[in-house]
Parts: sequence; C-alpha cells; structure tokens
Amino acid sequence: MENYWHICTEGLVKKVIFKSREDYIVGMNAIPVCAQRFNVTVLAFCLMDNHVHFIVQGAETNCRKFIISYKRKLGKLAGIRGADVCMKPIEDTEYLKRAIGYVLRNPLSAGLKILPIHYEWSSASLYFRNPASVMGFDRLRTVGALSYREKRSLLHAQTKELDYCTLTPESMIRPECYVAVRTVEELFHSPARLMYFISSKENMEVEIRSGILHKAHYTDDELTISVSNICQEVFHRDSPEQLSIEDRYRLADLVRKRYGSPFKQIARLTGTDPEILRRAR
Repeated sequence: MENYWHICTEGLVKKVIFKSREDYIVGMNAIPVCAQRFNVTVLAFCLMDNHVHFIVQGAETNCRKFIISYKRKLGKLAGIRGADVCMKPIEDTEYLKRAIGYVLRNPLSAGLKILPIHYEWSSASLYFRNPASVMGFDRLRTVGALSYREKRSLLHAQTKELDYCTLTPESMIRPECYVAVRTVEELFHSPARLMYFISSKENMEVEIRSGILHKAHYTDDELTISVSNICQEVFHRDSPEQLSIEDRYRLADLVRKRYGSPFKQIARLTGTDPEILRRAR
C-alpha cells in the first residue's frame, strides 16, 4: 500500500477548536475545499472539540499541504495553527482498518454518550447505509446553485469542482459528496466487520504509531489507572509487578510515548530505573 496516511492534530489542552454548532459546520465545509485543492481523497474523518483526525490517500506533499491549509482555515476559531500535526503512513490493509476504526471511535473514547454512527461531525454514518436514506439528494440545493457571494461566504474559496455537492438546510456540504465511501465499504466488506473495528478497544498500537502525544500534566493517581490499562491491553496482566523486567521497560516506553510524562514519574509507576529510561530514549 502506498500514499495512505493517518493525520491528526495534537489535542489543545486549554482551548477548544469548535465552540458551537456553527464552528463545526465551518470545520466540515473546510474539508472538501482543502481535499479538492490538493487532490487528496478522504476515507474517514472525525472532528472533536479540541483535535481532528483524518484517514486520507494522496501524495505525501499534497497531504501535508491539505492539513496545513485546513489548519489555516480553522485558525480563526482557535489556536489550532500552533497545534502539532502527526502524519504517519499506513503501510498495510490490516492497519488501515484499525486506523479507520480508531478514528471513528473517537467520540466513545472521549466519553461522549453517543454511538459513533450518530456523531454528526465524523464520517461514521456514511458507510453501509440503507439506499433509501440517500434517495432524493438530486433534488437538494447544490453548491453550484449559490450566488458568488453565498459561495464565497460558505467556502471562503471559489471553485467549480464542488458545484455538484449538495447542502444540508444549515448550508453544510454533505460529507457523502467528498468521502470515499465505496472504498471503505470494499475494504471492510460488511457492516459487521466495520463495527468490529470501531468497537475494538485495542487502540494502543494506533496511538503509538500515529505519534499522538498528550502533553498535559497527569497526577500519579491518573497515570496509575492508565498504566494498569496498558498492562491489560498489551501484556494481559493487571499491574507492572506481574511483568518481567524487560516488559516493564517496554511498558515504561509505551507510557512515555503515549503521555509524555517525566522519566522519574514513569519510573516510579512502572518499577524501572529513570536513568536507564533516559539513556534508552
């Protein structure tokens, strides 16, 4: 596989990008504009209040330009321009499935009491839909029917390539117009298989390979719970005390990559030597 990428922005610690429904619509409409401009295919996405995720296909340079342009368009909403971007290649089909599932699962992972398919600001609801649910789209208002001023206000750009796209009553471009739905359906083959990957809790590898780092400060109590969860997910043990010394250092490295915590704190919670952790970095 070539030119498949998982792109995400680092979560803003003290700010949110999308403060209102109108902000989310701005974020949604910016996706097709940037994707079309840089010839990027969007397979899946999820906009959360303080970060965004995309699974895309395209040349590396174009995909980098896509996320830079996207951040620039959202710059007025929050300080997202300064947020770090993680962009990692997806090199095999199995990992592509896990990455899509991880992205679409984000609302659940964030503790929102809503099924991913009912989360408005992602592509989760687009795949394996009942054909009856998309009937009548040809009668909806399109971008091409807008006046010059309306299009400029909606897209902050002038392009005829999106004229075929249909709009919701809130003037949001319907994501089925620009998401490669068929590609994702062919990848998973069945809705059951897609739901399996969305519901999977084995997100550790995706987080590590995507380079997602959390720079917020965590207390020992908070990290103790996370360390226990990692032990169960990766090593199938309840605590660091049940691990071999080699696995403890593997655990410490996973905690560092996931949370970016100080070496002394990690060593304290995993039963390892902070100096060895520092030298092994």
